[in-house]
Amino acid sequence: MIRKFIPILPLFAVSLLFACGATEQVEEQAVPVVDEAGAFDAPVTDEHPKPKIGSVFRPVGAVDVSAMSTPESAPGDWRQVPADQLIVLKTSHGATLIEMAPDFAPGHTARFGALAHEGYFKGLPFHRVIQGFMAQAGQTALVGRPEPTTENLKAEFIYRRPPSLGMTVVGERRTAQAGFIKGFKFASQNPTLAMFPPGTFDGNVAAWQLHCSGAVAAARLGNDINSANAQFYITTSYPDSLDKLYTVWGRVRAGLSNVSQIKKGEPPMPPDLIEQFSLVTDLAANERPQVWVMNTDGTAFSSYLDGMKTDTGSLPDICKIEVPVIVRWP
Repeated sequence: MIRKFIPILPLFAVSLLFACGATEQVEEQAVPVVDEAGAFDAPVTDEHPKPKIGSVFRPVGAVDVSAMSTPESAPGDWRQVPADQLIVLKTSHGATLIEMAPDFAPGHTARFGALAHEGYFKGLPFHRVIQGFMAQAGQTALVGRPEPTTENLKAEFIYRRPPSLGMTVVGERRTAQAGFIKGFKFASQNPTLAMFPPGTFDGNVAAWQLHCSGAVAAARLGNDINSANAQFYITTSYPDSLDKLYTVWGRVRAGLSNVSQIKKGEPPMPPDLIEQFSLVTDLAANERPQVWVMNTDGTAFSSYLDGMKTDTGSLPDICKIEVPVIVRWP
């Protein structure tokens, strides 16, 4: 596996994606205590006014949606992210909203959703952060916690896509089509491979989520593909050599720039700590953001793509196409 990485990434960078284990132990060192009264949770007073929508602690999507339809005016243009599939990640740099993808990585979303519900990640560090690559979190040794007792997860790198599941194709990725499925960025074999003889063994084709900037994926240990457990990383560029080798289980819908502000290092000292990693269903009603993602198989998205086309009719690379998102904060 490492050989595949060498042409794209330095060897030291690839090793950053391994989950905690014997090769990743760090001597226990003093780290600052998480401030329980961070800006996001601070009481609204004259000294601590409620953060404005669009600020780092109340982020909105990357695309300006002010001139677009709304869920009320055109409900078919948008799908609301279920609250139990939406995570609020908070550090001292701001909040980030992550949509999980249970349709495509059910085991991983169940695991990270359960850990979020338990409050497992609160106080854990972003222990390996590389500029223009990714930010990885979840190591316990750095803050003196025991390793997780959860069982390792089976790899979910590849999703078996039925031909009936549509994909809005916007380009190619090597020998595969590149496009959007339910708002997530994918590469997929052409579904005609399953529809005509000799077909495929299960009548479906291989599809995999891309590591475009904002992908949320599970780290793992060494060459064991079934060793992901309780560490995750968020990409801040597109390390395409990781595609089909690590399970992408979510995508940042707002606040990716706050991830880019996390202190760099392997590990940074002192590291930035996770102050919150919660399912929206576990938050008080007055703290719950609502998120709508534009339906990527609808006419509104088709018109949105038309506005990006060049004079020759081509589109930007899929990693440069952001899906419009509406975020409403209470």
